[in-house]
Amino acid sequence: MFDKIVEQAQSASKPFSEIMSINAEVMEKLAEKQTSLFTGMMNDGIEYAKDLASQKDLAGIYETQKTYAEGLQEKMMTNAKETYEIMTDTSEKVSEIVNGAFSEIKKFDAAVAPQATKTTRAKAPAKSKAPAKAATESSSTTA
Repeated sequence: MFDKIVEQAQSASKPFSEIMSINAEVMEKLAEKQTSLFTGMMNDGIEYAKDLASQKDLAGIYETQKTYAEGLQEKMMTNAKETYEIMTDTSEKVSEIVNGAFSEIKKFDAAVAPQATKTTRAKAPAKSKAPAKAATESSSTTA
């Protein structure tokens, strides 16, 4: 009996550890993405400043700013899409784990419930009518 309880406790904690593992992986991926984005933006900013300093006319400045803004927008959009994909994939994995855990709980509940009701019925004391009889006798003597 004790072995079964230990086994059930271990199987019950398995989904939690899987979710924590997935969260750690996702946090690592997101940190890498953000680091890459920030590094890329810093490098682009340095290149933009160099290009801007070398411009001699207003048309050149405009073209440099336009190129920088478009590149920055593209990096941000790509990063947002990749982050969304990571989060969506993670959400699906966690949903599968949670649904699997609930199905395990239902299996356990279905297996334990019939045994629990048999045990409860066998151990339950028989109801006696003595307290009800005593209550009617005490009410008739006070009246």
